Amino acid sequence: MSEQLVAADVARLTRGAKPFASGVNSAALHVLRDWASAALERSAVSLLPLTELADDASYAVVTLVGSPTAIAENLPDGSEPGRAIAALERALGRSIQGILPVNTAGENAVLALASAAALGVALVDGDACGRVRPTVQDTLLTRAGIAMGPCVVVSSFGETTVIDATTDRAALIVPRLVAASGGWAFFAGYPATGRQLRAHAHAGTIQRYLDAKPGNELAGVPHRTLLRATITHVEQSRRGMDRMSILMTELGAAGRQVRRVRVDADEAYLGALADGVPLQRGPHELFVISESGEVLDPERCLPGMRVSLAAVDLPQAWSVDPAALAEGESHAN
Repeated sequence: MSEQLVAADVARLTRGAKPFASGVNSAALHVLRDWASAALERSAVSLLPLTELADDASYAVVTLVGSPTAIAENLPDGSEPGRAIAALERALGRSIQGILPVNTAGENAVLALASAAALGVALVDGDACGRVRPTVQDTLLTRAGIAMGPCVVVSSFGETTVIDATTDRAALIVPRLVAASGGWAFFAGYPATGRQLRAHAHAGTIQRYLDAKPGNELAGVPHRTLLRATITHVEQSRRGMDRMSILMTELGAAGRQVRRVRVDADEAYLGALADGVPLQRGPHELFVISESGEVLDPERCLPGMRVSLAAVDLPQAWSVDPAALAEGESHAN
């Protein structure tokens, strides 16, 4: 049964989604939160589980493409979702019944909620990646053979561009449109049926974020604590602030040999070694959590902090080579 989301739910969603963002600028997230709050003051949104999607109805994926920082400098006017979906519907010749975010990033979950309210359609409880990915074409839907186009890119300057091309070609065109649009644009694409989304989308994303608790943002997300440690040093890359290594000493029981831990990061955590051995196998995302339960961005990790290192498993499709999927090899979601 669908749940009705109202303006009061925006803060809940933002709190749960933010830890999964890759480099979300706080000002940008505030802009999107305010946009969603204003949109939901006018209209509640139905949160629709994948299991309740109509088999043959059409749904679309939405996202912010470009830099989240740019949206705080070049504000949306609120018309972007309506313009994008109207153009997509004209290209398809059928209506869009609901939307979902392209990935688990904080800004995209909030953007999808604002868009659903503005459009008067359902917000699908899922996403197209199951993780934060840097490019709009790198999704579970792409791996399942669902085309990115026709898709639409809308700028805050008023342009609406419909791209009717293969996924590879569309992926080359979208960044060029973003560059001409002030650094960010609104994207709508991956038109898919309810049947396709049930088979290939990552389920439950929005509800997990809504279940987050203050001081425990991962409360709604299944995760494992790999170890507890004290941060001893933070090394910056020679290239500047784009890459860092966070060095830790494991907190162990008395008499137990402790491990030296290295966590590499840029805008997100990339991987962790304990005494030179990978801490986690298989597709996953890492999180560093403070003693108070707050998820820490890499730039907020400081020497002397006691933290926990946690892992969230990703859909198994990410462990399978895309070429194997193209040949029809089965995969899990």
